[in-house]
Amino acid sequence: MTVNLALMCKSHNYKLDPYSNEYRVGNWVISQTRRKELIGGTVVLTESQSSPAYLGGRIVCFAPTTDGKCEVIFSEDPGVKGSTDAVQHRGWGSGRGVCYV
Repeated sequence: MTVNLALMCKSHNYKLDPYSNEYRVGNWVISQTRRKELIGGTVVLTESQSSPAYLGGRIVCFAPTTDGKCEVIFSEDPGVKGSTDAVQHRGWGSGRGVCYV
């Protein structure tokens, strides 16, 4: 499975919706155009730019937040745990928590 989006989420502050079994993780700066492109793609959560994924899955949608950022909503795919697709990827940039892989 190819990873499309990696999010550095050191604090593991994602939430599982018990009614839909989808995860929510947010407050990310992702443009409206990029959000549309990423629907149906794969997201992974990492602790750093050099660590493998600890959680991830298929992006279901994005939920806007009050400050203009967004939450990423995804359904888990256990197969992406341990993915190294985003490790040291050039898409991280300096000081960024979002990487387009």
